[in-house]
Amino acid sequence: MIARPWTDDLPKCRNTCVASYFSPLDGNPSSNDDYFCFYCHTEDNSCLYGVFEPHNGLDAARFIMQRMAAEILFAPPSSSNTDEEIREKLRNAFVSVEKAYIENYDGMIAERTSLQYRLQILKGHTHTTQMSDNILFRLKEIDQHLSGGATVVIALVHNNKLYVANVGETRALLCRTDDNSVLRVVQLTVDHSLNNEDELLRLSQLGLDVNKLRNAQYLGNQTGTRCLGNYLVKGLYKAFPTISAASSEPVVAAPEIHGPIALDESCRFLVLVSAGVYKRIQEVRGNSEQTNKQLSQIIVENFRKQADFKRVSQSVLEEIEEEFLSYCLKNSLTPKPNTHVTLLIRNFNFLPPIPQNDAINTVQKQNASVRFNPIVQSKSNTFLNEMDSEPYSSGSNDFDKNDSNVDTNRSIESSSDIYPIRPYDKDRRIKGYVDFSCYYENVEKARKNGTLPSFIK
Repeated sequence: MIARPWTDDLPKCRNTCVASYFSPLDGNPSSNDDYFCFYCHTEDNSCLYGVFEPHNGLDAARFIMQRMAAEILFAPPSSSNTDEEIREKLRNAFVSVEKAYIENYDGMIAERTSLQYRLQILKGHTHTTQMSDNILFRLKEIDQHLSGGATVVIALVHNNKLYVANVGETRALLCRTDDNSVLRVVQLTVDHSLNNEDELLRLSQLGLDVNKLRNAQYLGNQTGTRCLGNYLVKGLYKAFPTISAASSEPVVAAPEIHGPIALDESCRFLVLVSAGVYKRIQEVRGNSEQTNKQLSQIIVENFRKQADFKRVSQSVLEEIEEEFLSYCLKNSLTPKPNTHVTLLIRNFNFLPPIPQNDAINTVQKQNASVRFNPIVQSKSNTFLNEMDSEPYSSGSNDFDKNDSNVDTNRSIESSSDIYPIRPYDKDRRIKGYVDFSCYYENVEKARKNGTLPSFIK
């Protein structure tokens, strides 16, 4: 029986909902609760969130998840920490977890070396087939353990700022409203894959043929270019012909850090999602550039129709899974087995805060918070302005400036806009689509000349 992770006992963030599914070999997804994520708050009201996507087994991912929480929470950020100190703390947490992972498998790595040495000796002798087979079987078991790992995304809310760190293709999305209250989705993380030109440049500088890698879409035994764990494709990468020519380890554990991002009233909700979720949407709907928008749209629709906020993530995953399985059935496809998907949603102010003694938000409360604007015929009729290919830059601390430089000229097909209702403000004005200043100037001239028509006041 698997021991219950200590992260289950962390104080939970009340404004967060999570869901997780695991699709085993039989293809029937089973609920896995929030086993590969955590969402907690500390005594100084900081909040920490993490989503971990297991690769090649689950044991390494469990170790990585629990160790990551310990590295960050056992010496939590303080109010005196600078932004750079917090960024460095997150960076060091990834380094420490990777080191601890390798140390955890030191004995197994030593056993592997010893078995390989024995295998070389046995090759020169006869009548040793059974012994060689036993050694090969054990080496296969060890390699399976050593290849275990996880892609990770961590989000820290501290002093009303958001910091994000990730390795791999696990994503963080921030949904926020612009000056016209239109909801936008911003991808805060960078996908560490062979579709990332920066990662391909890094690999080419190690002496690898990136064209071959681009075609193969694999680095050793995985698709991603960064992860925690998987010593087999790191310390033992020379065993893989496609990457053996690299001058150093091609798959790295170094995270990219994004933020700080000021959390103001425009920030509506945060999404941490494993690659398995949005790749299902991509496969079914076929437009990878719109995936973040489509996922956010599904979330918003479930905000409206789901009475219990705590079940929103689960209902979103169920909807995506049902659509995906129907697509596979229709096209005679077999879903990839052993797929683990996780979705975490942190509400900031898209929905009313959850009352202390009321864990369930009613449908009426939700509908009071969200409404769909009727279709407006304009040059940019956007439902959600998406930034799939232009993630937030970690080099700038001015989030609003960065956001304003993106997708202002982009036209996204849509049927409606989403507007959270704000408190009534009689002086608030919506930005005009047409400049009427010339009209008013002519009215004033006509009034002075006495030629103003009587029907104009």
